[in-house]
Amino acid sequence: MYDYSQQIDAFHSDRVVLPKKLSANLTAHRTANEDRLIKRLPELKDGIRVGRSSFRSQGSFAMKTIIQTKFADEEYDIDDGLVLWRSDLEDQNGADMTPAEAKGIVCKALKDSRFNRQPQTRTNCVRVFYAEEDDEKHHVDFPVYRKWAEQEGEDVTTYRQLAGQSEWVDSDPTRVNVWFEEQVRALNSASDGAGTQLRRCLRLLKRFCRSRLSWDMPNGMKLTMLTVECFASRERIDIAFRDLLEGLFERLGSNLVVENLADNACPRAKLTRTATDSNMVDLRDRVGEALGKLEVLDDDGCDRSGARTAWDWVFKTDGFFLGFDDDGDDARDDNGGKSDAVDKGIAISTPTRPVNPEGGGRYG
Repeated sequence: MYDYSQQIDAFHSDRVVLPKKLSANLTAHRTANEDRLIKRLPELKDGIRVGRSSFRSQGSFAMKTIIQTKFADEEYDIDDGLVLWRSDLEDQNGADMTPAEAKGIVCKALKDSRFNRQPQTRTNCVRVFYAEEDDEKHHVDFPVYRKWAEQEGEDVTTYRQLAGQSEWVDSDPTRVNVWFEEQVRALNSASDGAGTQLRRCLRLLKRFCRSRLSWDMPNGMKLTMLTVECFASRERIDIAFRDLLEGLFERLGSNLVVENLADNACPRAKLTRTATDSNMVDLRDRVGEALGKLEVLDDDGCDRSGARTAWDWVFKTDGFFLGFDDDGDDARDDNGGKSDAVDKGIAISTPTRPVNPEGGGRYG
C-alpha cells in the first residue's frame, strides 16, 4: 500500500486536532460558568451544596476526541455535567423538584448581562452560548443530575439521575468517558501507542464524516462505539485508518444497529432508533465510496499524485495535501511511497476487501 502516512499525520496535527490555544479558551469558558454556579446557586437556594467537585466533564472534549470544525455553521459542544444532592433539589415543602424546575434554577444562575444571548434550558441540559461568528463559536452544555445514597445491608449504593425532558432518568455522567479511557489504556498496555492510535483514528473518522455539509452522518457517540468495535492498531496511521474503514464497511454491511458499549446492562442500550437509520445507511455508503477511491493505493504504479487524489477525496482537505506535497522534498517519492518496513522485507498485512454484490467495483 502506498505510504501517505506522513501527510495524514501532518493533516491530523494541523487541521483535525483542536489547537492548544483554542482548547485552553474553551476550558476557561467552562470554568467561568462553573464559577457562576458555585457562587450563585447558594444565593438562589439556601443550603445548596456545590463546588468544583460537583462537575463532571463529559463528551468528546473530555475524551480528547473533539475535532476542529470545518463549516461556518458548526459549533464546538462542551459538556459539563452538574451533579447535585437530591436533598438540595427539593422545594420549600420538601418535595422533589421536577426536571424543569432543577434546570430552571441552574439556568437562572448562569445568566449574565455580558452574554449577547442568554442561557436556555434544553431537553437534557442548560445551554450557554458563546461568540457565533469566530473561530471559537461554541456552547457549553450543563446536564443537571441529582444523586442520593441508600444503605443496602452493609453496602451503600449511590444513585444518579439526569433531568430529562419530563422526568428524571437513571444516568451515570462519567460512564462513557471512563469506559473509553479504559479502552485506550488497555490498548496501550498491549501494544505501545495502540490506544493513542485509536484516538487518532476516531478523530480522523469524525473528520471524514464532517467533510461534506450535505452528508447525513451519525453523531460522535455512535462513531466512538463503532471505532472501538472495528479498530485494530497498525504500524502506520494511513494503514490503520484504511483498515478501520474496511472493518466499518464489513460491520455495517451486516448490521446498522449501534449499542452503547459502555452500558453494563443486558441487553445494552441502543443508540440507533431503528435497524435502518438513514444516517447509518449514509455512513455505510460513504465508507464504501471512500474505500473504492483508496483502491488505487494498491496499484504498483501508484504515485504521490494518485495517493493524494484518493486521500484528498476522503478528507476533502481544501488543498492541505497539495500544499504539503509541494513544500516537501521530492525524494519522499523515491521509494514509490513504500515504507522502510516494506523495503526491509517486513510484511504489513492488509485484510482482504469484501466484494460489493451490487457491482460498481469492490465497494461501489
